[in-house]
This record gives sequence, C-alpha cells and structure tokens, in this order.
Amino acid sequence: MKPEYMPLFDSNRLRFFVLFLLAPLVLSLLLLARPAAAQNAQLSLVDIITVLRSKKVSLEERNQLLTEGVRQRGITFALNADLEKELRTAGADDALVSAIRDKSPIVKVSATPVPKPEPTPIPVATPKPPDYTFYQNRANANFVLGEYDTAIVDYNKAAELNPKEPTIFFSRALAYFNNRNFSPAIADFDRVIELDPKEAMAYFKRGAALEKIGNFEKALADYQKTVALDSDNEPAKAAVQRLQAALPKPEPPRPTIVVQNKPTETKPTETVPTVMENAGANEPAPMGAMNRFATRLAMPVYPPFEKQRATEGLVTVEVVLDEEGKVLSAKATSGPKGLRNAAEDAARRSKFRPVIVGDKAIKATGFINYNFKAT
Repeated sequence: MKPEYMPLFDSNRLRFFVLFLLAPLVLSLLLLARPAAAQNAQLSLVDIITVLRSKKVSLEERNQLLTEGVRQRGITFALNADLEKELRTAGADDALVSAIRDKSPIVKVSATPVPKPEPTPIPVATPKPPDYTFYQNRANANFVLGEYDTAIVDYNKAAELNPKEPTIFFSRALAYFNNRNFSPAIADFDRVIELDPKEAMAYFKRGAALEKIGNFEKALADYQKTVALDSDNEPAKAAVQRLQAALPKPEPPRPTIVVQNKPTETKPTETVPTVMENAGANEPAPMGAMNRFATRLAMPVYPPFEKQRATEGLVTVEVVLDEEGKVLSAKATSGPKGLRNAAEDAARRSKFRPVIVGDKAIKATGFINYNFKAT
C-alpha cells in the first residue's frame, strides 16, 4: 500500500498565504494602478483613513504609500486641528500629516466685516478755563523771544485774572521798558511796589525808567532805596554814585543877617535879596533841577555817528524860562561835545509850566541832565 501523500498546505492555508503575499500588490494597485482616468483624482479624507485602518500591510508601509499618494495627487479637504487629530488617531505619522498640510487648499474666509459694538459714549467733563498762569507762562515765552507786544497782550489777560500777583506787573513793566515805553513801565513798577514794598528790583528798574525820561532826582531816590533793601546790588550802588556826582548840590538857604549897633537901638533886620527880589530885578531866579516844572520832557535824538562810536555820558543843559514857561535859552555846560547839541535841542523842544513864587510867575533858570547810553 502506497503511503498517502499529504499536501504541505491545505486549501485554507494556501488561500491565506496567497492573500498575504498579494496584499501589498493589491494596495499599490488601489492607490497607484487605477485606470488612467482616475489616476489624477485627489485623495479624500475617507480614502486616507480607510487605507490607514487597513491591516493588509504594516502601518509604516501604509504611511509611506499614502504620503507618496498625497504628494502626487493632492487632497480634497482642508486640514484643521480636528482632522489632524482624527488622522493621527487612525495612525498617520508626521511625514503623512506634513504632506497633507502642504497639499491642504487655502480656505478663504468671508470678508464680511463683523460689526463692532458701538462704544458707550463717555461723558467728557467741560474743561476749566485757563487760569492766570496759562497766560503768564505764554507771555514769558514770548518775552524771551523778544515779542514784547505779544507778551503784553497775555500779561494784560493774566493781570485781569489775578490783579494781586506782583510778578505779572513786574514782567509787563519789563516788556514796556524794553519797548522804550517808559511811562506805563513806571506805572507797573509802582503797582509792584504797592503789592510788595520790599521788592528791591522794582525800585531799581523804576529808577532806570525814571532816569530814561530825565527824572534824575526820583531815579536817585529809587536807586538809594534799592541799596537799602539789597546791599549787594552793585549796579544800584554805581547808579547812586553816578547820579550824585552829576546832580548839582542844592544851595543852602541864605541866612538872615541881623545887625545890632547899640543895646538901646534896634535897627531893622537886613536880609539877603530873595527870589522874588531877584525876579523883580528881571533876573531869572535859580531853581535847580528843572525836570519838576516840565509838562513834557522831550528825549534827545542820539546822533548816529556818536552812537556808532559808542559815545556815552551825562550832558547838563542850563535852561532859562520866561514868565510863561517858554524856553528862552538852552546851553550845554558839561558832557561829551558830540552829544551836547542833541541835549540842547531836546531841552528846547520840552514844555514847561510857569514857575510861580508866591503868587507871581517869574523868570527861572536851572538845569536838565541827559544821560546818553549807547546800548
């Protein structure tokens, strides 16, 4: 009896073995060997997940095949975080996810603007009107720039808002002074001294303004007051010395001479001729500084040539007035020669009131000092 032949594999095992060997080929044909009309078709999400879940070949081979297929054919869906999570759950590796991301179509977002909520209006408080410091600071800025007229406008507004602040009037006085407008400058310095009687610089600058208009006696008094309040003010000390040297010393009163001859005889008192007697003799009576009788003291015109040469100094002009206060003569008696004619001309153009002694207008003589400064 011949031994019975036993096949190496039964039919079931042979079928499984054949399928195992042919599975990669089938999968490749599924992805790459489709009909020519379908080879360029893009892979859908379902296609990729189906292959990933297939158990025919190893997961690594599935990822490699899908990665190559995605790169060659593209995909029909846009990758987002949720789909990426689903792919990785199905077994997609980094290379496959990267290929899908590269091939993912750009999703256009609707350009319809999202209406923004209207902000709740916030009530704005009414701003407070500017106080005096606003105008004072703006005026100070223009003062530094040399815009004195503009500065004065703001100083006026600041003074209206705070008429008790001395610095406003002091600064405005300086602006007037620099504009050579000495009368309002003096008035503002008066206001500063009224508000702050110990402000030495107010006296000093008022003295300078008074000197500019030829009121040397009052200027000297202000300079002396400055030194009394501020002993370290050297310019004030120099001004005191200058004016004291320039102003003539007041004539001492003439004494009454009483002559007694005998105890039993008393003769009438003999007196020195008085001003009235001099006036009666038709001689002008000496009255010292004539500034006090001036109703309008003309300022001399600085000769351009002398100003260019920086000629400076004090010019004293002797003035003779008639009974009506008209200038009969004006003669410079001291000072730089190049400045004397200008000083004499200013004295002639000045206006004076009549000099009254008792109840009678008389002829009078005196002096006016003009201080020329090139700066």
